[in-house]
Amino acid sequence: MQSDRSVGGSLLRSALQRFGLEPDQSPASLESRSGAGVHAVRTSSGDAAYLKLTPVALGSEALTAARRELRFYSELAARVPVCTPRLLTAADDDKGITLLLAATGTPVPAGAWTPAMWAALGRDLAALHETDMGEFGWARPDTLRSALAAPDLVAVDRFWGATLPRLADVIAAREELANAMDVLPSVFVHGDCHTGNIAVADESLIFLDWQMSGTGRPGADLSFLNVRAAPAGVTAPPELAAAYLRNRDVGRRALERALLAEEMAVYVFQWPPFAAYNTPAGVERVRQRASLLATRWFQEAYA
Repeated sequence: MQSDRSVGGSLLRSALQRFGLEPDQSPASLESRSGAGVHAVRTSSGDAAYLKLTPVALGSEALTAARRELRFYSELAARVPVCTPRLLTAADDDKGITLLLAATGTPVPAGAWTPAMWAALGRDLAALHETDMGEFGWARPDTLRSALAAPDLVAVDRFWGATLPRLADVIAAREELANAMDVLPSVFVHGDCHTGNIAVADESLIFLDWQMSGTGRPGADLSFLNVRAAPAGVTAPPELAAAYLRNRDVGRRALERALLAEEMAVYVFQWPPFAAYNTPAGVERVRQRASLLATRWFQEAYA
């Protein structure tokens, strides 16, 4: 559990008292990538739960994401055709935003996923992407689109200049990449889809962390699985896309090209700042993966 001296300490103390919770002393307390603290707790009846905190000190962007997730659990979770944690209670006040979620399942490292698990994920994402949004408006930031429109070319060249085949051509192909990414119609996406945000319970997959959910490209969910797994040397097996295609009426070729463009664009235009958070071996695996995709992109372009 985080120290009370942390940025969320005041909010944590308030939430524990407000909802009658006890900290769980097991090592299951986590820290989400978004900056919101996630703490394992026990309810007054002894049930395991997770307390997710977004203090006001994290700023407006973090609060907007937390409110998007709160809205998802309040308005849409019961309508999406995938498993999600149950929202027990929540608060949004001058200290920040608090979500209390029922504990369910445990994430499994990408390298330990079986072909059957990947196939189940492909099936579930296909179902999620068929969600009828109805009257709901679910805007979400499109950070990749922003990076393509106004890339940090200094950072891109510093990281990729010596290793990525035909980097100048990749930079010049930004419009073609965007067009390939956009070939499939927009759908409701999870927005931060990777194995760390998917808990496994028995034979079910439970999708966690809906802060980036909203309308977006289906390829964003599918390709980001590889982006997050690449430092560990893992790529999704064919079972993922095969199951997705069995459960959604989309063209195989269009999907494959969309995923190629999306994954490569993330590596080239968004990944360099995250190299510092990875091991040298992990960085090298990402370089190799991006080089493979760039070579494939240009081979297909001239095939």
